[in-house]
Amino acid sequence: MTASISLITPSYSGDFASCQLLCASIDRHVTGFDRHYLVVGDEDASLFAPLAGPRRQVVPHSALLPRFVSVGRWRGRRYWWRPEIGLPVYGWHLQQLRKLAMTLHQSQPRVMCIDSDNCFVRPVDFSALAHAEKTPLFWAPNDIDETRPAHLSWLQTAHAVLGLSQPTLPGPDYIGQMITWERESVATILARIEATTGAKWWASLCRRRQFSEYLLYGVATAHDPALAARHALTKKSLCRTHWDSTPLTREDLGAFIAGMTEDQVAIAIQSHSGTPIELIRAAALA
Repeated sequence: MTASISLITPSYSGDFASCQLLCASIDRHVTGFDRHYLVVGDEDASLFAPLAGPRRQVVPHSALLPRFVSVGRWRGRRYWWRPEIGLPVYGWHLQQLRKLAMTLHQSQPRVMCIDSDNCFVRPVDFSALAHAEKTPLFWAPNDIDETRPAHLSWLQTAHAVLGLSQPTLPGPDYIGQMITWERESVATILARIEATTGAKWWASLCRRRQFSEYLLYGVATAHDPALAARHALTKKSLCRTHWDSTPLTREDLGAFIAGMTEDQVAIAIQSHSGTPIELIRAAALA
């Protein structure tokens, strides 16, 4: 089998409409990949099942990780728990764990993590990315300091679970849209967490609670010469993102897409902007 690249999307019922659009946009615009995996909680598997197809598979949490028990909601968030982790975690934490576990579960040497609110608007063939000599790694140097407390906590957690001294500031950020990973590198990183902490990698991260899968991968790669040699740092993103809470009109969306760089093939309109999904669909599938 010729080496290719897999696409991984963690999702849940609240993002179902966005995930439907992402799938439709992949079917319309994207070639050069092996399979697209939708990774969801077992409670959402039946909802997402109709999105499966010849090149798309819905993978439940139980196929990848131990079962987490729902322990209710607080302030609109659902909480999940296991005895090994202490305090409960959010569904957002589980989505991060599922990306990592799915990377190991699939067979291709590279994966691209694509969140539900991403949407392709231009044709793209990922075969060149699949066969590139080095894996591109998104990198924003000197982007984390005390003015970004959440990112700083995530950066410190990455250093701690990998057995590294605490970071000097400002530190690099590795969080972005449509991030590419190596399967072999993820396996190395998770094994290192277990060797450092003496616990299963997913339990170690949950105990910390403040973690980012992308910062974990980036920090591990930056501090391991063997991993670093297989990656090429890039400041370019394949996706243009609308971050703020201002809803976009049809005209705004047209201008937003027209302002994409040559390298960008997708958009991400954050759900808190209140932009109607129908407008995004019309723009993406025009």
